[in-house]
Amino acid sequence: MGDVADSRIQRLTAWYQPVVDLNTGRVSGFEVLSRLISADGKAAPVAPLMEELEREPEAQHMLIRHLLSGVRDELVPLFERRPEFYVSVNIPPAILGTGRIGQIIQELGLERWLTRLVVEITERQALSDIGRTGIDVARALGIGVALDDFGTGHSGLSQFVGLDLDMLKIDRSLLVSVLDNRAAARMLRGIVGLAAALRLRTVAEGVESWEQAFFLRAAGVDQGQGFYWSPAVPAVEVAALLDRGFAHTLERPAER
Repeated sequence: MGDVADSRIQRLTAWYQPVVDLNTGRVSGFEVLSRLISADGKAAPVAPLMEELEREPEAQHMLIRHLLSGVRDELVPLFERRPEFYVSVNIPPAILGTGRIGQIIQELGLERWLTRLVVEITERQALSDIGRTGIDVARALGIGVALDDFGTGHSGLSQFVGLDLDMLKIDRSLLVSVLDNRAAARMLRGIVGLAAALRLRTVAEGVESWEQAFFLRAAGVDQGQGFYWSPAVPAVEVAALLDRGFAHTLERPAER
């Protein structure tokens, strides 16, 4: 199985979607996303392959190692010159909770950059025993922890009191109706308030318009991520995004 998993994983490439500071427009970080690149250089649908790999714990381990290897080769040189951004990676509890992430970090020589890494774990995973263990392992290593896809489950933020988290990623499903539904807008503001009380940074996912970005900024959300700014890009484009930033996107678009 190992050789088969390796051939599938080698077809995947790490691309990086920027996370934007809603107050300054600078790039605060990047989320690592897997992309399947076809022979003509275009990104092909990756979901079927990812679903296949997620059913195989050893394949998951190899995938995380593959993605972090890309971070080492492509972004660590930027870490040397730019202290202002982080990189987040979705890592399942099967890797975090068993302590294998430490082994991967050591094998790849990433110990120096642990504070620049953030692991993302879903709220459902975080509330499991192995998820809680995984959070403890990551924090003991000095890696940041983000609660991903918040708002998709039925748990309340109070259930996460006591977990050593750094960041709350608000799921895109909560943004759909905030501009025209008062209840949805109040719910989002409530989440931001509770996150602030717990000293968690907030990131809104799936931002697609200036109006959404303006609302989120006014509501006190710290950072945003979505196609309004940029899709995931190959590593060769990361430095340019860090240089340019997105301050211009915070201004109201000119009337047409």
